[in-house]
Amino acid sequence: MGQEAMGQDISSFKPRIQFSIITCAAGEDIYTIWGHTAVRVVDSVNQTDIVFNYGTFNFNEPNFITKFLKGDLLYFVSVNNYSDFLKEYQFEKRNVYEQVLKITAAEKIKWYTALQVNMIGDNRFYLYNFISDNCTTRVKDGLFKNSGFQPTALPISSYRSEVVSAPYKQGLPWIGLGIDLLLGAYADQKPSDFQAAFLPFLLHQQVATTGRLVLKENILTYASETNTSTGSPFYILFVFLIVYSFSSKWNSLITQRLAKVLDVLLLISFTAGGSLMVYMSMVSKHTACYQNYNLMWMHPLYIIALIFYFIPSKAIGQIGFLFFASIVGLVLTSYWLPQHFSKEVWVLIATAALLNYRLVEKGRINALFKK
Repeated sequence: MGQEAMGQDISSFKPRIQFSIITCAAGEDIYTIWGHTAVRVVDSVNQTDIVFNYGTFNFNEPNFITKFLKGDLLYFVSVNNYSDFLKEYQFEKRNVYEQVLKITAAEKIKWYTALQVNMIGDNRFYLYNFISDNCTTRVKDGLFKNSGFQPTALPISSYRSEVVSAPYKQGLPWIGLGIDLLLGAYADQKPSDFQAAFLPFLLHQQVATTGRLVLKENILTYASETNTSTGSPFYILFVFLIVYSFSSKWNSLITQRLAKVLDVLLLISFTAGGSLMVYMSMVSKHTACYQNYNLMWMHPLYIIALIFYFIPSKAIGQIGFLFFASIVGLVLTSYWLPQHFSKEVWVLIATAALLNYRLVEKGRINALFKK
């Protein structure tokens, strides 16, 4: 049915098509926690009801995870019957919000023409970017570029604040912390009014506040939306830091062994996390990860410290001193840096500082034993 509608002369749509912005609530899978946006086009005369979905991708794509991390994953626009589109959200118990748009017949034809062109051959595909080119920005661009309306301002301070808050609200705080660590200074920019609606419910809010753009709103309720937040990782990280500090200072066999185990675990974790951070900041095409100052305290060079940790040499102390100096430099300049560090990240920075202080002490002890 959708393909038949696509092939008709668009001039016949002038008096009878209806455009809607569809906003879908968050789901349980990680890639759904920010929600979803699509465009619904209804032709009451030809009895077609189709949805243009820019959030389509192929899970079976070779090297799927690698391509996603690098920013080489191709998303594409697909067309579905509205009833089929809704079945997925009904099954997953995700509410659907429809904003019926009050745009002119000429604007409808212009936008519909653009949608048709988007469905031709390779035009369907685009490189996904989670702040500048996604299912929401494609719909937003189509709306404001093909209508006479101008986007209104939204009360958001940065890309980071909106990207990171969603996992916390959905009860996935550790995912939120991981994303926070991977985002660089670029994500702390304040978007313009046109850029601001880069996530589904931001666009929903912007469309709602743009004067006389919404004719009516329909809500399909499939579940009660409650805040499932499980709190912040801050307290767990803080307790870990206290335990690590205590075991470092308490002179007993058990605590000293525990401190050494924690040393090794942190060295491994910071090496792995730092490697991913370098990749996302310097190799990937995800602009939000650029200029990441977290690399001053978490980096793949910890692999060197991990190797020397098991060698009785004063070199481990010299390595620890360099890493500790980098952290001190970060702390002293943090006020002027164009990147925000959350309280959870500050606890991790303190943990890294303690780790490197221990490496300095280990080097000093090794030097004494050599004498």
